Amino acid sequence: MYFQNKMILSKYPLVVQKDILDHMNIIDLLLLSFVSKNMKKLVTLFQKKRSESIRSIEYEYDRTDESCLVYIPKESEPKSSKPSPETVECMLMRIVKRDIYHKDATSKTLEFRFGGEYEYPVVSYLECVKESVIQSIHNHFLDVFGNSVEYYWEGVGWQWPEECFIPFLPKLKNVTFCTGLFVDGHFAEVSNLENFFSSSPVTKIYQLHLLNNVKPLTPESKFYQAEAIHVNAPLHNCPDFLRHFQGKQFGLSCDSYEKSNLINFANRWKSGEAFQNLEYASVRITNDNDNQYLNSILNEIGAKFIDANRPLPKHTLRQRYDKNTTTHPIISRAYIVRESDSRVASVRVSMITFLFGVWDKTEEEFLKMVE
Repeated sequence: MYFQNKMILSKYPLVVQKDILDHMNIIDLLLLSFVSKNMKKLVTLFQKKRSESIRSIEYEYDRTDESCLVYIPKESEPKSSKPSPETVECMLMRIVKRDIYHKDATSKTLEFRFGGEYEYPVVSYLECVKESVIQSIHNHFLDVFGNSVEYYWEGVGWQWPEECFIPFLPKLKNVTFCTGLFVDGHFAEVSNLENFFSSSPVTKIYQLHLLNNVKPLTPESKFYQAEAIHVNAPLHNCPDFLRHFQGKQFGLSCDSYEKSNLINFANRWKSGEAFQNLEYASVRITNDNDNQYLNSILNEIGAKFIDANRPLPKHTLRQRYDKNTTTHPIISRAYIVRESDSRVASVRVSMITFLFGVWDKTEEEFLKMVE
């Protein structure tokens, strides 16, 4: 059908071709772009404005059947939210492992099909070329939709019950990787964990669930280069993952955490020595016997306090490692000031949490805000 449409399209003036393409849905346009290089150029040329309206394209890889859903999320939905009828604007395709080796199929053959429950194309691949097939499809998307679209890959290294495995992370250009890991078994060996981080594409978001004790990572680990990190270690003492963090948002929930780690963190931020990119940090200590010291931290980091007769500011941000939520609000009179640029960070300490939120304001601007 699409070859026939191509022959018809080529006989019309460009203005008519554009009008025809403007009235086609995005799935038909995408399929048409696979017909030939000339057709891809035509679709790309005439549909540039439509492509510019697409905020992001998401890859959702399912380890259970080695399939990958590719979709455009709704504009109102946070990036990297799970695909569902409520969150998906358009399903572009599903990439699946080929079950049967056809005589007329080679490792470079891509099979496109419709049918059954799917209203979008299903592309099949041979296991030996899975990564190259996904790379080819992604490169095609880059040509058709351009670099202004944000591309996300969700790679998870766990499956219930708590089965740990290495997530599949293909090497793709201009893609934001979001990776989750259960840290247990062979991953609990810090050398294996380091090898995974060093060999993986640069990842924007890491979520770790520690099922075993882990030794500290090297300060140069790629893990610390992530934009957002969340570590959950409810039954274990946790290494000082915060010390070498270079990103924007950090979350930690653990059984116990050294008081000196939090004091060191706050003082290094104050001096401008580290954490220049930080927006928000949260540390939650689940062992009630180990967190009695938290209340004394404000004095030890030299916190200042807003006058009692002034309204309390509320610091909150869109959470980067769980984009369906916002950060836990920080409503506190306590704050500290960075020496290098007078930037302010609100600090809230309770019996179980240490919250730290950086404002895009100097101390003078911050105090005017709460007048």
